[in-house]
Amino acid sequence: MRFGIATYGFRPDHIVPLARHADALGFDGIWLGEHILEPREFESVHPHDEGKTRVPVHTIARKMYDMWTMVGGILGATSRLRVTTGIYLLPLRHPVATARAAVSAQQIGGGRFSLGIGAGWWDEEAANLGVPPAERHKRYNESLRVLPPLLAGEWVHNDGPAYPFKALRVTEEPVRVPLVFGGTGPKALERAATVGDGWYGPMVKPEEAIGLRNQIRQIREAKGLSAPYSFQARVWGEPTLDELRPYFDSGFDTLVIPSETFQGEHDFDMTLEQKYRRLEEIAKALRIQP
Repeated sequence: MRFGIATYGFRPDHIVPLARHADALGFDGIWLGEHILEPREFESVHPHDEGKTRVPVHTIARKMYDMWTMVGGILGATSRLRVTTGIYLLPLRHPVATARAAVSAQQIGGGRFSLGIGAGWWDEEAANLGVPPAERHKRYNESLRVLPPLLAGEWVHNDGPAYPFKALRVTEEPVRVPLVFGGTGPKALERAATVGDGWYGPMVKPEEAIGLRNQIRQIREAKGLSAPYSFQARVWGEPTLDELRPYFDSGFDTLVIPSETFQGEHDFDMTLEQKYRRLEEIAKALRIQP
């Protein structure tokens, strides 16, 4: 079993030192969530809001950072820690620019990078970046058509409609970048099962996460897909061996400690030293060895 931590909302200046400490303690990976901007007013509702009218996606304490700057910083500062974008908002960037960044990240990290992708849910964020919310999923699917061949070193052209470009390439040789998908809806699970190399579940109770995992496994079995595939879960509850037993028993490959669980009662006001100590407590509870 492998263990990772998710750092969405952490202070940017804490994340690289914390990743270095996690690397030394024996954690397998770090997962970087993102939002690019914060609309002052919005009506969108998070798909896992549990009935809240507003989800605290951003608060004064939650911080934002540029995804690719953080990926490069962590890969350059660590030696074995795997870095995964969880989740990178694919339709908010041009797919050629995404391919260029992903190839560079994989080269910098010597194979320690995975690209976790999703369509996003925040309509106002997309609109403020020039992406009409009604087109977000169309752009997502268009990007998915061209991203794998670009990473494979092929000459690629695209007729659009959102991203038309003539034949080009971003690498002269194939660069293996695992694609990890988020999402819980029927279409998202189908896409994750058939196109991706893995799935990254949301922070939901174990029985829900296990049910979603089983749906993906059934889709893959029905389609005769046998290539290696990984399942990652953002765990629910205190990170102890007893609490996480259901995830172990159901066959998840990696368990990720969410930022909310990591911080506990301290919320986002933890000092870096407090984060170091918390990381050490979790490593001890889960018997993680350097």
